[in-house]
Amino acid sequence: MTRHETSRYRRVSKKTILRLPIYALAFTVIGLGWSAYAFVSLQSGSKAFAWSSPTVGFVIHQAADPLIGDGSDETAVRLGFQAWDQVPSSTIAFVEDQSPASRARTDWRSDDIHLVIWDTTNESGFFGGAAGLVAITPVDFDPGSGQILDADIIFNAKNYTFSTDLSPGTFDIQGIATHEVGHLLGLDHSAVVGATMNPFANQNDTRLRSLEDDDRAGAWSIYPLYLPGAVVGQLKRVDGTAISGAHVVAEDSDGNPVSATLSDGAGNFAIRGLDQGQYVIYAEPLDGPVRSNNFSTHTSGLRIDTDFGTTFYGSGTGQSSPVTPQTIQVLSGQVSNLTHTLVARSQLPTPMNINNLSLNTIAPGQAAQLTAFGTGLGNATKVVVPGNGVFTSNEVFTASSARCDLEVTGSTQPQLRTVRVVNEATGDCAVLTGGFEVRLPAPTASGIAPSSGAPGVSAEVTVANADLGARVIFGNQVLNATQTGSGVSFSVPNMPNGTYTVCVENPDGQFAVLKNAFTVENSVATTPPPAPTSTAQTPTTPTGTGAPAAQAP
Repeated sequence: MTRHETSRYRRVSKKTILRLPIYALAFTVIGLGWSAYAFVSLQSGSKAFAWSSPTVGFVIHQAADPLIGDGSDETAVRLGFQAWDQVPSSTIAFVEDQSPASRARTDWRSDDIHLVIWDTTNESGFFGGAAGLVAITPVDFDPGSGQILDADIIFNAKNYTFSTDLSPGTFDIQGIATHEVGHLLGLDHSAVVGATMNPFANQNDTRLRSLEDDDRAGAWSIYPLYLPGAVVGQLKRVDGTAISGAHVVAEDSDGNPVSATLSDGAGNFAIRGLDQGQYVIYAEPLDGPVRSNNFSTHTSGLRIDTDFGTTFYGSGTGQSSPVTPQTIQVLSGQVSNLTHTLVARSQLPTPMNINNLSLNTIAPGQAAQLTAFGTGLGNATKVVVPGNGVFTSNEVFTASSARCDLEVTGSTQPQLRTVRVVNEATGDCAVLTGGFEVRLPAPTASGIAPSSGAPGVSAEVTVANADLGARVIFGNQVLNATQTGSGVSFSVPNMPNGTYTVCVENPDGQFAVLKNAFTVENSVATTPPPAPTSTAQTPTTPTGTGAPAAQAP
């Protein structure tokens, strides 16, 4: 969409969309570049989308979600921005403009303000009919440079309801905000299944709240505090022709998909955002569950080829076994060039593919039956979950499924895990990258003591499974928490007299709620303290928000 033209830039709008298919919420994509399509960022041709300054302003409209009156909706949005703010290797920093004049504005089309707003009447024009759009991030950019000129986040409050407490049938505000902020900073969708930027999510699900390594790699690479490591190579067919739009993944020794990218039209790829270590490199076709229509190919111009088989890199022939693939060494801040071309396996008459799994998460110390659903799986002989601490056994294969018993040891670290279904004799393989998550149990809260008091008093929430780094949300205030023998403690904020809900949230986004649990007494405060305008360590003048229109980027 072309909004308007100026003498300096032609404004081009890219809509970043969340769609609701039959079983899941589907977002729509944006790309990144070096080769030119690292992880994936939004792209204008080969130019990666990025703000001219890593410090970006935003405004939450004063009404926020009109169905939520306790301020938790605004807090959830702020936490979505904070998730990206706190990527330690990135300079991206968000600064909130909380002035009443800015918060009263509704002109999200203006370039001098970056609004987060709920659209209840389809004023935006994006939510007519039954299109299934849950939220959208229109992005204006300069097509010559990829510079982002404006971006806004719009929730579809006309057709859908949202919550901060996982009310049945609602979408989690914090998770959706975190995903949309990723688009706002320049990221496209990710084909890593468990990543925040993956185009699919469920209602009543908190998994999008916490970033995965592939998400962090994107923020690191677009706005680097220091140079990341990278792997550079080329993907071709046996006949020497280049493969465009392949999903190329770097997987660490723990089986975690750390970063991924798409190959360009010449088959070149650069996987960025890598720490020092050993990595398995493989390429897979975007033949489901994530496909070409989940990416912004109309702005990048990238062709997505799917006529090849999943292939693991190896020296010599360009291939290695999917059961025991070769690894390459990446040094800190250095580019590792593959010594051989990655030669893709030929596509089978019935391609092997995994579309989904019977489980999304499993806790350390648990066992379960895992079923991978897909096509062409009848000739497989082994299910592999790479990395330590996860074991498979008792495999059974049909044309459309691969079933096994899955056991996760108690010491297994929380992270994404990939599933490979392999024919050991031929080397043919299907992969679901980041297909499930080893996730700690959710916290459960049973009480708070004391249950009343003045601001400044110390209170303790009795909570099981509170992880290191858990925080307390008291009303609409986000507080640091201290681990205790039976839960977490915190200092009651300077809130007005009244009764407040207390939430304990783990770093992975899971939480426990005690509704109306604490009564503030003897307070002289008449309003809650304002939220911090920035969680960045060294915030500077933000781009766009709060600036006169003439100074808009």
